[in-house]
Amino acid sequence: MTERRRPATLGDVAGLAGVSQSTVSNVVRGADVVAPPTRRRVEAAIEQLGYRPNALARQLLSGRATSIGIIVRDLTNPFIAEMASLVEREVARYGFATMFAATEGMPEGETRAADLMLEYRISGVVMLSYLRRPAAIRSRLDGQIPAVFIAADEPWADSVTIDERRAGALVAAHLIGLGHRRLAFVGPSRRDRADTRRRDGFVSTADRAGVRPQLIAWDPPDGTPTVGEESADWRSLLSGPDRPTAVFVANDFAAIDLLDVADALGIAVPGKLSIVGFDDVEVSRLRRISLTTVGQPRERLVGLGVQMLMDRIRGRSRGESTLTRVPVELRLRGTTGPPD
Repeated sequence: MTERRRPATLGDVAGLAGVSQSTVSNVVRGADVVAPPTRRRVEAAIEQLGYRPNALARQLLSGRATSIGIIVRDLTNPFIAEMASLVEREVARYGFATMFAATEGMPEGETRAADLMLEYRISGVVMLSYLRRPAAIRSRLDGQIPAVFIAADEPWADSVTIDERRAGALVAAHLIGLGHRRLAFVGPSRRDRADTRRRDGFVSTADRAGVRPQLIAWDPPDGTPTVGEESADWRSLLSGPDRPTAVFVANDFAAIDLLDVADALGIAVPGKLSIVGFDDVEVSRLRRISLTTVGQPRERLVGLGVQMLMDRIRGRSRGESTLTRVPVELRLRGTTGPPD
């Protein structure tokens, strides 16, 4: 076995270039106090040795971080994972690295994530989920480092999101326009504000058309669906004369699981049951799935959100926080049609 090569240090570069370590540090930092011939000699030594500065040590010395924190609820959710990847790519354009923290939707997870970001002196935080205890996180972050919510919102931080109620209304109008009168909304048992707003927009629009949707709580894939306080099963919910002919599911993750449930029960989609999701994750576009869904403009949300954060970091934006909403679009595919 070959011996593993030790990474080059600041002292190695100084020894090869015949200068002090402080001179090498000045060159690495881009300080203009080093004479051009000396700078060229140091740069040649850096290239020859393959020296890479210790980013964490540099930011501790300078007091300026070179990373952005990303706080998410659950990276197993395809939409959140796709958004996190876009944020990572976008902040890299500004020369920043990223640090991830998943909270699992737990208040203590949110607190740990915020403390971790402060400990590592990051430049700013992107939050891709609603918080369980936003006041606690505000008390830690507000005034210390800039924060932005993307696809979520809080009044104490810059936010860029969509109109969730308007999106729910679009779904109801689409299904009622197809002729459906027996509707249902499926959301998680522990809803966040996005789930609630989507439901409210859907229900209020249906109510105006004289339709009262059934409300079902479900945590896929193994959770038991409940209606009110009563447990149920999908076979009974999706069978019988009063069964819903169309279902709006709070996110694509659960909508795809419901497609699997319908398939297992022999319920044709969209012949016997129309299904609409939310988010337009990549897998929803596969021909075998072809999910009708509300498309969140992910790249625009991320682009605007990261720009807001960078403006705060660089002092170009000061004062009160702002809320920006971007429009959504209903993506019509193969899981909705007229009732049978």
